[in-house]
Amino acid sequence: MRRIPREAAIGVAVSAIAVGAMAIDHLIGTEEEPGDDSGLADPAAFLISVALTLALAAFLFSVVVRRAAREDADRAATKALVCSLLAIPAMALLFLGLPFPLAGAGVALGLLGREGMRRGRATAAVAIGVLVIAVAAVAYVAALVV
Repeated sequence: MRRIPREAAIGVAVSAIAVGAMAIDHLIGTEEEPGDDSGLADPAAFLISVALTLALAAFLFSVVVRRAAREDADRAATKALVCSLLAIPAMALLFLGLPFPLAGAGVALGLLGREGMRRGRATAAVAIGVLVIAVAAVAYVAALVV
């Protein structure tokens, strides 16, 4: 039985979380609209946001993370920090799901980078990435509950 690489598992997990969050936001709806009993909030926005999120995830995990796995771990740590830090301002585009793949790539790259000399940078990237994913997921769950 073939084992899935850790980085691929992170990519799949983050993509699944992002699609779930987009479903909450665009299909179930987080805003009450009087007189709208259609059952689906905005299917077109769901499809667009999922397409953008999955395209970004595919690029980050199939190109950036895969290439970093073959390169120097110190470079992976730097790329990890860049991805995780970019996920913070991407929170402004949370309705498109963009913070999820950026933060997930930061986590995956950070785990690769922990094997090099820049362990602190890699660890910071993992912590920031996990925090962004958690905050973004909680925001969607809170919006669903309220």
